[in-house]
Amino acid sequence: MPQYELMYLLGAAVADDEVPKISANILKFADDFGATEVKETQLGKKKLAYPIGKTRNGHYVVVNFAMDTKNINGFDAKIRTQDAQIVRYLIVNLEEHLERMEKDRIAQSKIVRKGPPAETLAPAEKGSRAGLEPTAKKEAPALVEINQEELDKKIEEALTEDLTK
Repeated sequence: MPQYELMYLLGAAVADDEVPKISANILKFADDFGATEVKETQLGKKKLAYPIGKTRNGHYVVVNFAMDTKNINGFDAKIRTQDAQIVRYLIVNLEEHLERMEKDRIAQSKIVRKGPPAETLAPAEKGSRAGLEPTAKKEAPALVEINQEELDKKIEEALTEDLTK
């Protein structure tokens, strides 16, 4: 049986003493649809990255379980038809997710990155603290001294420059 992960978010309107009741209700739904190896983790109340509706805080709950693939759509529909207590939820097939992550990692390793050439490292002489020293040394850009009048003049030019070109 495939492993799944359900993460759901309860809105701030849900009282803290109601969270266990809702959680037990979700676990009952999972059991009704044949979930095994059920493990629930309550992550607690956290601030959302962006407001959902008028909710700025929410109570996060993660449930890991194994369920037959043919039952997952019914379980998803049951959660979707719940009251407005569950603000957002997501069910992920962990095996497919891990396979996809591995494919992405391989694809990204094949991508040729363009940019400045990396410094090559050569073995250092004895007594070096790191054991490797860069073969090409980069020079720091020369500092240009500028007085206050010249600076004000350059700022004024930049402010009056026509940017619609």
